Amino acid sequence: MRRVILILVSMWIPLFLSGCWDQDLLREVRLGYGIGFDLTPEGKLFATLVVRDVPSGEQQKPIDDIFSATSRTPREARDKLDKKLSGRLRGYKYRVVLISEERAKQDIYPLLDVFYRDPKMPLNTRIAVVKGRAADVLFLRELGGTVPIAKGIDELIASEEELTSVPKINVRSICPVMLDPGEDFVLPYLMKKEERVEVIGTAMFHQHQMVGTLSPDESTVYLLLKGKKAELARFTRKVEVEGEREGESPSPYDFITIEVKKAKQEMNVLVNKQEKIKVQLNATWKVNVIEYPRDQLDEESNVAKLNKILSKDLTRLAKQTIQKMQKARCDGFGVGRQLIAFHPEVWKKKEKNWASEYQQVQFDTKVEVEITQKGIIN
Repeated sequence: MRRVILILVSMWIPLFLSGCWDQDLLREVRLGYGIGFDLTPEGKLFATLVVRDVPSGEQQKPIDDIFSATSRTPREARDKLDKKLSGRLRGYKYRVVLISEERAKQDIYPLLDVFYRDPKMPLNTRIAVVKGRAADVLFLRELGGTVPIAKGIDELIASEEELTSVPKINVRSICPVMLDPGEDFVLPYLMKKEERVEVIGTAMFHQHQMVGTLSPDESTVYLLLKGKKAELARFTRKVEVEGEREGESPSPYDFITIEVKKAKQEMNVLVNKQEKIKVQLNATWKVNVIEYPRDQLDEESNVAKLNKILSKDLTRLAKQTIQKMQKARCDGFGVGRQLIAFHPEVWKKKEKNWASEYQQVQFDTKVEVEITQKGIIN
């Protein structure tokens, strides 16, 4: 009798379960893989969407369809784009968000707000700024004639992240920095060249707006000084040689390529009695010589001379990078955040005019380079 009751109960319980009320069948939706934002001449938002279509045949490769719409907000753009599709638009697979330089010079937070409010939007989507129009990049459809455009750009940025050329940043990681009044950020900076896309540096931001750019070497120096070294970090630098004639064309013998194997940095924010701010930023990089045709690295005196030359050169590059960031008001090192944490009374006085106050901060920067590996030739 007890077994019969258990069977009857187990048969009736499923009738009261809610089931999967929020299911979203893939056969009923169209998946967006990338989106770009531009400005129209009237100042409205021009959104370009990449939608992946997978043919039924096994031998056929996926095809990217491109749709566009003009709107006032990203959500309105999505609604307009949804009306142009045969199925419901879903953003589960967004791999990249591209923002034109013109649009990035305005507040970019409204472009990302929908990602944070919609639980079905992916937070690991990469973000980048495009020199020119984002739509022109997405309308390439493919990179190299084989890789779908959204996937190709995503992989391109990922490879540059591993070279310490651009920061590892996405929709999720950028949010706390955007909401922090004491720190700014940089984003990958892309450019369309013929039928290809290249990473040409990073775009600096202040208060959610693009305020300038850093070159590839400057971007790498910034990331190393910030303690964000990835798997690789390389520099090719011109080495000053005694006896070189002024105006003479440089040869391959005048350059050295080094790879930073270990990077240590220390940043101290000091405030004196007059509330003047000074930042001590010191870095020690242990490097491997990857290429140096002039050689002669078996002599310790030559290695010591190169250490001195590289330390001086990269210190100069570090100071140049910091000066450019200060001029653009990009507090990428989070000096303001240090004041908030350790000198709150000073921050309260300077918070209102922090952009101009930051430009007056004195940076004492030094990079010390030590060659620890010379390659198997030595």
